[in-house]
Amino acid sequence: MNAFFIGIGGMGMSGLAKILHSEGFKVAGSDRNLEGDYCRRLQELGVKIYPQDGKGPELFMQDTGLKAAEFKIVKSTAVEDQVPDVQTAQRLGVEQIMRSDLLAGMFNARKGIAIGGTAGKTTTTGLVAWILKYAGREPSCAVGGIIAGLDTNAFRGAGPNFVIEADESDGSIVKYKPWISLVTNISRDHKSLDELKTLFAEFFANTAPDGLRLVCADDPNAMSLRATCKAEVKTYGLHTEADFMATGLLMDTETATFSVDGVPFTIKMPGEHNVLNSLAAIATAKMCGLQLEEIAEAMRAFPGMKRRFEKVGSVGGVTVIDDFAHNPAEIAAAIQAARKSSVRRFIVYQPHGFGPTSFTRDDLIEVFSGLQENEFLFLDDIFYGGGTVSRDISSEEIVRSVKNRFKNAFYTGNRDEIVSRIVAEAENGDMVLVMGARDINVICHQVLKGLPARQKCAA
Repeated sequence: MNAFFIGIGGMGMSGLAKILHSEGFKVAGSDRNLEGDYCRRLQELGVKIYPQDGKGPELFMQDTGLKAAEFKIVKSTAVEDQVPDVQTAQRLGVEQIMRSDLLAGMFNARKGIAIGGTAGKTTTTGLVAWILKYAGREPSCAVGGIIAGLDTNAFRGAGPNFVIEADESDGSIVKYKPWISLVTNISRDHKSLDELKTLFAEFFANTAPDGLRLVCADDPNAMSLRATCKAEVKTYGLHTEADFMATGLLMDTETATFSVDGVPFTIKMPGEHNVLNSLAAIATAKMCGLQLEEIAEAMRAFPGMKRRFEKVGSVGGVTVIDDFAHNPAEIAAAIQAARKSSVRRFIVYQPHGFGPTSFTRDDLIEVFSGLQENEFLFLDDIFYGGGTVSRDISSEEIVRSVKNRFKNAFYTGNRDEIVSRIVAEAENGDMVLVMGARDINVICHQVLKGLPARQKCAA
């Protein structure tokens, strides 16, 4: 399918554009930020990207010779009707489809493995795709993060499996008809628990008649799906009796070791949550017919996911971590992992969008209010992606609420000040944990750059 992607620089959009391009179709797109990482990656492959000013669809037709009926406009729920390129597509009579419908069409044509859940699904998806590829199964994949060893978020393989990260935030998870369906956990994020349970129940119901279902036994909300599902549901877990369990767990600052049915595993990802993600991937790969020994070999070689508790660097004993965590469950898991490998923690968080932040406000306050005395919280301004969303909440207001129970919470409204305070106060053994789904991670290198200068002055 020839396609023009509006908002092609987004994680999900860029992945599908790459897959179509690799299949030989004519692909282009537009974006507000032509300098973004995913735009750069596509341009290096030869995909042309236009400014999002309404001229892109016509220029694409001129450059390729395509007529309006010979390609489709692909957009996501984040793209509003007043975006100039959408209006141009309407004027030209080009058919418009949603990103999720394009992905569902690709996925449902294969023996699909869909991984859903409020947290952990990106790492788990990357792991499953890596294991299958390492084992020579040549899967296709579309995931919401960069698999470090492959340096990509999407690829097309000749094998029967298509591994995807299934998104529940926009309800599109019910469009997929998987062979294996997996739910890592369920917690409030974008939607209420009742809404989420209904979506995930339908996700399970859409699984193929000969398909397999898997949930985390340690998560009560995910386990509620097992109680209501008429088909068999397999389980994995650390603290609850499950079909796939880790024994002899040992964790240090950078790795975890454990055994599954007597087979030893080593992963280069710290934190109990990553052990659970690994168990989910092990169970899925086993369901695909792989032996535990070859799964263990693949996992030893797995370099991790970009921006998932990724060590950016260390200077003078101060370690800087970049993490994509953007909802309360993910934030709590990242902080818990950080506590196992640092003396003090400087925690920086950029809230993701006004709507999601408003919806999870109380949960965010609860997580941050539970921080320890040797932790320091800095909130960046809420990321605004455009549109007409109500801006009835602010990072400053969240910090004020957190301060009622946790005094080391700060809002400055200035990233440079956040960096300078951390650089001035961080000491040997401390960790800087930078979290958020957007561009807050740019301060990671700023902190690392500032630390040597401070140490030189101190000497």
